Amino acid sequence: MTRPSAFQEVEPSGRLEQLFEYWRGLRPGKLPRKTDIELMEIGPSVLPHVFLVDVLEGGTRFRWRLIGTHIVRHAGSDDTGLDLEISVAPAMRPTIIGHYQWVVTERRHLCHRGDFLGRDGRGYRYERLLMPVLSADGGAVDTVFGGAVFAARALGT
Repeated sequence: MTRPSAFQEVEPSGRLEQLFEYWRGLRPGKLPRKTDIELMEIGPSVLPHVFLVDVLEGGTRFRWRLIGTHIVRHAGSDDTGLDLEISVAPAMRPTIIGHYQWVVTERRHLCHRGDFLGRDGRGYRYERLLMPVLSADGGAVDTVFGGAVFAARALGT
């Protein structure tokens, strides 16, 4: 499967670099299991940027399990419990869901930067990190653990 290319792929920076290091440190050299994640260990400066997405039907569907307050504020709503197919704007749906499918299939992280138009009508530059997490028994990827950082930007820049 080829990497999704609609966004600029980057190495995680700032808070997302901290989150990435946390994820890598859970089981060095291996993918962590869902039971390894202790959200309170992440720290108060990173936690508002964190999200968890359940992988359903082998990676054909995804559902928000947890969405940090920083993300909710910039997205304009708390979509916890909704499928991504419902919460993601139709124009972006194939690209965004493709990112999640790639992470599940390849069992690798993906970090990228792009632009985002919030429900408030303001433009944001954002960085998003997606990381696969195994089920408790260590079999399939059943969770995508991630983070997002939004920064306001002037439209047209």
